[in-house]
Amino acid sequence: MIWKKNTDNKTTAFESLFRQQYPPLVRHATQLLNDPEEAKDVVEEAMEQAWKRWDTLAETQRTSWLFTTVRHLAINRLKHRQVKTDHAEGIREATVFDLQTQYWEHEYQLRQAESVVEALGEPTRTIVRLCYFEQNTYRETAEQLGISPDTVKKHISKALRTLREVLGKK
Repeated sequence: MIWKKNTDNKTTAFESLFRQQYPPLVRHATQLLNDPEEAKDVVEEAMEQAWKRWDTLAETQRTSWLFTTVRHLAINRLKHRQVKTDHAEGIREATVFDLQTQYWEHEYQLRQAESVVEALGEPTRTIVRLCYFEQNTYRETAEQLGISPDTVKKHISKALRTLREVLGKK
């Protein structure tokens, strides 16, 4: 019965914190992201993390932990937006390139890039395929492979550096 009482206390305390902090957290995330729906997603993700870590979070630091977590999650979303923008710019440049050069030259370069990717060691090759060919985010790729997003980023940087060196676009 003690376990049930502790679980009830945890649930009650969490619900109280949620009700009290959800609106200011959403406002904070909205200011950072300029998107109320995405802000709600970020706050929900932070709350989920808080629930999982509840027993390790000091009661006096839970609110500040939530605001810090929301800020970090929002920054990650902003970085992901930039990656998408960069990818869109790359596609635009590739389209312009197609219009300015012969199709066969472009095909040759694509085959070269695919050869370079195939020659990459594991797990770099798999990470490149998941991020670029399957269009997963770094976080999605990291979750699929059971590694951190930073590890995914390091492998992508390594692969892009190799591609630039091999294809002569330093």
